[in-house]
Amino acid sequence: MSWMEQLVQTYDENAQFAGQTDVAGQKYLLPPVGHMTVAAQISMTLDGEGNLLHADVVPKDEKETLIPCTPDSASRTSSPAPHPLHDNLQYVARDYDLYAKKKAKEDRHPYTMYKDLLGQWVASAYSHPKVKAVYAYIGQHDMIADLVEKKILYKEKNGAIMEKWQNKDLPKPEIFSVVVGDILKSFVRFRVVLPGDDCPDLWKDRELQRLYASFIQAYLHEAEGLCCATGKQMTLTEKHYKGIRFSGDGAKLISSNDTDGFTFRGRFDTGIECVSVGYETSQKAMNALKWLVRNQGYTVYGKVFLAWGRNQAIPAVFMDTERLTRRRRPQIETYRPTTMKSWAEALQKTLAGYQTEFQKSEYSQVNVMILDAATPGRVSLCFYREMAANDFIDRIGWWHRAGAWRQHKYDEEQNTAMEYFGVPAPKYIVEACYGDQVSETKEKMALERIFNCIIQGQAVPRDMEASARSRVVKKAVAAVGDHYYTWAHKILEPACSLVCNIANNKRKKRKIVLVPEENCHGKIEDKTEGEYTVALNKENTDRSYLYGRLLSVADRLERATYSLEDRSGRLTNAMKYMNIFSERPCTTWRIIYAKLQPYMQKREQYGGKERQLLDEITSHFNDADFVSDKPLRGLFLLGFCSQNYAMDQEIAERKRLKEERIAQEEAMHTAEEENA
Repeated sequence: MSWMEQLVQTYDENAQFAGQTDVAGQKYLLPPVGHMTVAAQISMTLDGEGNLLHADVVPKDEKETLIPCTPDSASRTSSPAPHPLHDNLQYVARDYDLYAKKKAKEDRHPYTMYKDLLGQWVASAYSHPKVKAVYAYIGQHDMIADLVEKKILYKEKNGAIMEKWQNKDLPKPEIFSVVVGDILKSFVRFRVVLPGDDCPDLWKDRELQRLYASFIQAYLHEAEGLCCATGKQMTLTEKHYKGIRFSGDGAKLISSNDTDGFTFRGRFDTGIECVSVGYETSQKAMNALKWLVRNQGYTVYGKVFLAWGRNQAIPAVFMDTERLTRRRRPQIETYRPTTMKSWAEALQKTLAGYQTEFQKSEYSQVNVMILDAATPGRVSLCFYREMAANDFIDRIGWWHRAGAWRQHKYDEEQNTAMEYFGVPAPKYIVEACYGDQVSETKEKMALERIFNCIIQGQAVPRDMEASARSRVVKKAVAAVGDHYYTWAHKILEPACSLVCNIANNKRKKRKIVLVPEENCHGKIEDKTEGEYTVALNKENTDRSYLYGRLLSVADRLERATYSLEDRSGRLTNAMKYMNIFSERPCTTWRIIYAKLQPYMQKREQYGGKERQLLDEITSHFNDADFVSDKPLRGLFLLGFCSQNYAMDQEIAERKRLKEERIAQEEAMHTAEEENA
């Protein structure tokens, strides 16, 4: 159970953050031992004597609440098991039965069990004035009646609690917006105002957390034994946390509390005999896992992809190149790399920063896992690996370099479209392969395959590249107007990243170079040669690459003759024939070339640069390659995009030179006027 040991060690190394709600960079707090987080809907504020001061509805953005719990309450399903302090109305309201549709059993009454448990805490050596105030209130007051009086809950004419707001002429009370389903299942949290105390929120009180951790250890009556995860003697537990992947998740990673049927297959009498896990180990491991999943995991349809370092930040696996490098760029809003070279340098600096952090650390290890649930009650560990930090960072870097291509995306933070050089997020790669209506099962499977490729430093599966390439050529006939940019940015560019990834992994040749260093015998460097990039390679004579270049020039030549109105709704012959061109290039090229003649004549008045470029590209063909109708490989997309990029760069350069010339002429004209 090395994964569990790693989680416990991760918890211990970050124990100083346990229970803190204001840690920078954290979306989810690390629960202390004996605690868990829930979503609260109602807040009750009391004084030190247990009198109600006021009640409020908890806003949705503040609902996450840290509460103390017991092993039974943390894993409860249908059987009543109270939390010690904050809980649902059926536990904390003594008048709940007056409004409930179904009465609870007297021997297992939720309120009675809750009051008894809270009373044990109050009577223990680990009590606190705030806990006593809550105990006084729940024993002396009818909570639901108080909530109705404070206009948090509302009654119907027959005296029942209103489930849905029925008066459409009046504004809907906030409680009906934050509670989904049965209003009487609302979760209540407490605040206690004491003179001289600056933390009335009980879920934020660190002293209260410490006292409860001591109380629960004394409260537990479980046997002691050997913890299989840590090899230490400690109090054992058979019940483990749920809610690992997301709030409300009922699936457990470890479960042995079912004594019916064939749970132990006749080999063991109790779950402890099957596997013994310490209470403290379980608490630390599950709380650390929940903390990691919510802060740096990637969850899709309940499947979790997670990688973490023991106490160091690591590059996220499922992140596009732009977001990855943004975390290490200077904090200047206007700064952003603009060229392929600057993006490559930004990526290198980002990865070097992570490597430097690990070199300073005692632990240079990264843990990688995948979690998924086949049933609502059981979550499985589908994949787990421990690897050296440098290997992990190298493979993340290779993923972003091998598939680096010109990408476009919408930047929601700055509310603008942006261009970057790198790899898109895997989610968009999957959409490029299978469309944005891909099924849940297929998306999860595809993301797992990409995840494994990144972690293992391997090429993406060829069937995914073939699927993306097929969608590019088939969707080209609809690439008109605004749809052209959707096609180019969401299908073509991710597809080029896949083709580039496969090509670069295939051509990767590692050379071991001995670089002399002072005071040592040298160091080993890895060098990769022959990488495909979006920059046009005029020396590449690959048949597919050259045919892609021809199609790009044909498309640009014809499009250049269109009026502005035609460009928004007219399809070029190159785009129209792209699908069949990829299957029978030579035959189709003759058709496209014949249809280009009228457009070539129009462009001759501008020097016929496109015609000359077509002739130049054709001259690089081997005769046998040119006349062959063998289907093109994915490299034809790289040739198509690289040629487009080269022509865009040429246009941008001409525009820049023109602007400089105009600026110089204006400056000279201004100088002449001043002299005159």
